[in-house]
Amino acid sequence: MKIGMYTTVGDRCGIAAYTQALVNALRLLPETEVEIVPITEGKQSREHYLAIAERLNADDIDVVHVQHEHSFWGGILPGHSAYWEFRYLITKPIVLTAHTTYTAEEMLRYRTERRLLKKLAKWVLLRNHAWVDSVQIAPFVTAVTIVHTEEAKQQLVGRGADPKFIHVLPAGVPEVVAAATGGEAFRRRFGLEGYRLITIFGYTAPNKGYELTLKLLPSLPEDVKLVIAGGPRNAAMEPYFAQLVRAIESSGERHRVIVTGYLPDEEVAEAMAASTVVLAPHTEATGSYSVTIPLAYGKAVLASDLACFREIVGRIACLELFRSGDVEDFRRHLHQLLNDESRRATLERLAKEYAERYSWPRIAQQTRCIYEEAIQVYAPVYRRPYTLVGKRGSS
Repeated sequence: MKIGMYTTVGDRCGIAAYTQALVNALRLLPETEVEIVPITEGKQSREHYLAIAERLNADDIDVVHVQHEHSFWGGILPGHSAYWEFRYLITKPIVLTAHTTYTAEEMLRYRTERRLLKKLAKWVLLRNHAWVDSVQIAPFVTAVTIVHTEEAKQQLVGRGADPKFIHVLPAGVPEVVAAATGGEAFRRRFGLEGYRLITIFGYTAPNKGYELTLKLLPSLPEDVKLVIAGGPRNAAMEPYFAQLVRAIESSGERHRVIVTGYLPDEEVAEAMAASTVVLAPHTEATGSYSVTIPLAYGKAVLASDLACFREIVGRIACLELFRSGDVEDFRRHLHQLLNDESRRATLERLAKEYAERYSWPRIAQQTRCIYEEAIQVYAPVYRRPYTLVGKRGSS
C-alpha cells in the first residue's frame, strides 16, 4: 500500500509534528509506503491544486490522507477557503484527519463578539445554512474521517455524519529525546536555579489558558515560576502573542514569568525535565499535542476538564483535572500537586504507562486498517460515498 500524505511540514507546526510521527511509524509497517505531499498554507491558485491533485491521483497512490485544519486552505469565511477547489480534484480513496471539529459559531467566536456591527455580520453569516454545512460537516462526510475524541465523533454524528465512517483514534505519544543535563541547562539559561517550575508548553494561542494562570500566580509560593515554553506558530498568531506579553507586563508578576519562544526538541526535553508540573488549562480543545509531549516525558500534568482531556483520563488516569475556567479550583489543584510529591509520582508513572499504550507504532497499525477500509468503501467524490444521515444536504 502507498499513501499520499497531504500535510503541513516544518518545525513550527503541531500538526506537522503529529503527521511526521505518524509517517515514521507507518513506514515501519510491512508493505507500507508513504509519500509526503506538503500543504502550502493559505488559499492558493487553481493551478497549484491541479498540480497537487496530479500527484495524489497518480497510479502508484492507493489512498490519500489529508490532515485538515481550516487555516490550511485560507480560513472559513466565504471566498477565503480553497478547500473545495482542492477536494473535488481528488479521485483516489481519501481519509481525512479532522484536527478541529468546532461549530461555525464557535469558530466565528460569535457569542463573545462585543462589536455590534461585527456581531450582526456574523449573525447574518450563520443564517447561511449552505455555508455553515460547508464548514462544519461537509469536509468530514466526503471522506473516511479520523477524529481524536469520542466527543468530536458525536459532534459530527449530531450534524448528520454516518457514525460508521467516523473513527476515534487518539493522537499517538511520540518518542522523545533525552535531556542531556536533566533540565539544568534550561534552568541556567533562564536563571531558574532553585525555583519550582509550572510550565505551559506549545505554540501560544488564545485557548491555552495563560490569562487564567496569570490570575492565580500571585497566590502561589514565591519559589514557583511560570514558564511559557513556546511562541507564536506563524505571523497570524503574532498579534495574540503581543497581547499576551502585554498582559504579563501589566499583571504585576512579570518577574515570575519566563517566555521562552520556540524551542527545538533538545530544549523541549530540558524544559520538561526542569518542570515540576506541566499545565494545560485550555479553554477550548478537541485534542492537544501540547499534552502528549509532557505525557511522553512522564510529567505530572494538570489540565482543564474539557472532554478531550476527560477522555484521556478515561483511558488511563494520567492527568489531574480541574473545572475549566474556574480559577479557584485551578488554584486548589495546583497547590495540592506542588505540595504532594506522592501524587506527582503517581501521575508521572501513569503518564509513562499512557505513553506506552498509545505509542505511535500502535496508532499507525490502526490507521493502516482505516486506509484499507477507505479503499473498500470509496466511490468517486461526484458520487459522494456517504450522505448526511437525517439532515439536510451539505454544499
